[in-house]
Amino acid sequence: MKQLPDKIALDKAVNGQRHYQGSIKIQQLSRLTEMLAEDSGDVEFSIQFDRAARLLGKARVKVKTELALMCTISSKQFMFPVDIDSTIGFIDDLAYEDLIGDDMEASWVEEGTVKPHEIIEDELILAVPDAPFNEHYADDDIEEASMTDEKPNPFAVLKNLK
Repeated sequence: MKQLPDKIALDKAVNGQRHYQGSIKIQQLSRLTEMLAEDSGDVEFSIQFDRAARLLGKARVKVKTELALMCTISSKQFMFPVDIDSTIGFIDDLAYEDLIGDDMEASWVEEGTVKPHEIIEDELILAVPDAPFNEHYADDDIEEASMTDEKPNPFAVLKNLK
């Protein structure tokens, strides 16, 4: 196991079946932090490179953390657990995209190198829901939040004119 470098030569990582494991600060993932309510905490990761038929290579990526999100209903911060186990296939030509199976995601390679921080960050960005919702909120809190957002009906006055 090795520490996480900024760039990895994909051919060497794949042929050597290299394994990178450890943790990084959420603050280091600038694209992700823009989506979060708070950027504190750590991300545990594991990236195992391997050979893949007809592709530049593949990697099994495991990511585990908790992300601070804002609930779209209550407007309160909550911790969203993330536990990812996915396989990505590396390509440098769109013609190879069809060779990637349903159980694999595509990852673009430029100049024969990959950036492991970006691989981890991409997985986390994909895990963030479009409309974050705290499932652990009580039903009363949800009803209260929806009632405070109600606006008076502008046509209620017309009801009395009948």
